[in-house]
Amino acid sequence: MDLKQPARLPKIVGAIAAGLAGLTCAAAIAQTPASPATPATPATQGMPATPATPAVPAAAAGSQSASPGMTQVQPPKDPLVERREARQKASAEYKAKKKAAKGEYKQDVSAAKQERKVENKAADAVAKDQMAAPKQ
Repeated sequence: MDLKQPARLPKIVGAIAAGLAGLTCAAAIAQTPASPATPATPATQGMPATPATPAVPAAAAGSQSASPGMTQVQPPKDPLVERREARQKASAEYKAKKKAAKGEYKQDVSAAKQERKVENKAADAVAKDQMAAPKQ
């Protein structure tokens, strides 16, 4: 007979029991309260029907919401999270400035190219006129 066998069984049973207890607690927390019964419609009372007010949507799993009339205070952010967000914001600003500067530079270059083309065409026209003039 193995002496370790009886010692293992209670550990395994305890682990299974703890897991089941955790599942039942999670299931109890995940349940949403039942919505109130809808009142009798006004159409049955001889009045024109009006749409019922929509039910308040259930909060997402794991999130906490403040009850009506209460203000919820946000916990302070972690300094590392603040620094990461600040760096992301600075990076986005830098990229936007860089993109704008690059666009402006491309416009300047294309304008200079157009200007040089016009000057070259004018110089070519003058040169053609000068070459054509000596044939007298």
